[in-house]
Amino acid sequence: MRPSRLCFLSHFIICLGIAGAGFFAYLNGVPQAIFLADQSMMTSAIAALFLVSAIFLGLQAWRTAPDGPAYGHFAIRLSVMAGIVGTAIGLSLQARSLIGGSAEFLPLATSLYTTVTGATSAILLEVLTFNLEAGIARAEG
Repeated sequence: MRPSRLCFLSHFIICLGIAGAGFFAYLNGVPQAIFLADQSMMTSAIAALFLVSAIFLGLQAWRTAPDGPAYGHFAIRLSVMAGIVGTAIGLSLQARSLIGGSAEFLPLATSLYTTVTGATSAILLEVLTFNLEAGIARAEG
């Protein structure tokens, strides 16, 4: 018997909403500003983690695989930890800037952008993981 594709359809609709929000953010220059200000490049790593995780969770939603949520929870924790690492790098760059006598605030932007990117990635991955868990519960019960 073929599994229900309702879980994947829900995943796809959520991803369409995320892509739409990303498009409007791009039109307003948000990713460009983040990329230019992030000296640690952690926001790019978090974005790559998010994309790979969303694709993998979509594959798990297609299969309605019971082992899919475990990876989702791992990716959520990893996003938050990567955001914290980026914050630490940004703050250390800020400290180096202040020690050097400069009043530059670009390293502080690095720490803030990585924190926001990590938290946003974790929130969106949590929604996708919850959708997968709900789909698995529907398929089993």
